[in-house]
Amino acid sequence: MGGQTIEQVTISQNPRGYRYSVEPFLLADWVRPVNGAKILDIGTGCGIIPLLLMSRQADLEITAVEIQNSLYKSAVDNVKTNGWSHRIRVWEGNYRSMAGKWEPESFDWILSNPPYRKINSGKINPCRGKAVARHELSLTLETLAAVSAPLLKPEGKIALAYPFYRLEEVMNQLRKVQLNPTRFVRVFGHEEVAPKICLVEAVKGEAPKTPLEETLTLYHPDGSYTPTIQEIYASFNYPERSHRLR
Repeated sequence: MGGQTIEQVTISQNPRGYRYSVEPFLLADWVRPVNGAKILDIGTGCGIIPLLLMSRQADLEITAVEIQNSLYKSAVDNVKTNGWSHRIRVWEGNYRSMAGKWEPESFDWILSNPPYRKINSGKINPCRGKAVARHELSLTLETLAAVSAPLLKPEGKIALAYPFYRLEEVMNQLRKVQLNPTRFVRVFGHEEVAPKICLVEAVKGEAPKTPLEETLTLYHPDGSYTPTIQEIYASFNYPERSHRLR
C-alpha cells in the first residue's frame, strides 16, 4: 500500500462504554483506497477505522462522523494523540442532518460499521451508548444508503458491515439508490457454524450482475486465529486485538 511508515497507533476507549469489535479491522483491511483518496466514515466511534487506515496509508483524507458526544470526544483525542488532525477531521452529529455540509460527489469511499440491529430485533441494551451503537435508534440502513449515494463520486464505493441475515436487505437498499453491489464477504466465527456477519461493497456506477462472493473464517476449532485473521491484524501498526463479533 502507499503512504509512509509511521509510529505505532494508540487508541483509547471508555472501559464502561461501547467498545470496538472485530468488524472495524475486517472493514479497514477489506477496502483498498488509492493514494490520496477522500474517505467518509459513518459512526466512527473512537475513530478506530480512520486510525487503522492511516496506520497503513498515511496520505488519505478522512472525514469521520459520530453522533454520541462521549465517543466523538474520544475520537478527537485519539486522532490528536496520533498526530493526524491534519488528515482526519471528526464531526459530531446526526449523519442525515450533517450531509448538507459536504458538496455532492465529494468522496471516493464511504465506510460504515453502523448500528445494525433493527429496533425490534433483540433486547436493547439499558446503557444508552451501547444501545445507540448496536440498534438502529439514530441511523437506519435505508437512511444510510439514501444519504450516502449523493456524496459519492462517480465510480465511488461504499463498504458496510452488517449481520449476515441482513445481506439481501443491504444489497436491495443499496440498489434502490443506484449503488450496485460488486462483492461481499461471508464472515464465519468458526467453520462449523453459520456466518455471523457480512461485508458488502457497492459502486456508484455499473457493476457485474452477480457480486463476487468471498468467505472469511476467524477461528480454528481450538479458538486460535486462522492465518487470514492473523495477517489482517498484523497488517496494521496497532498491537491490540478484539476477540468478539458485535
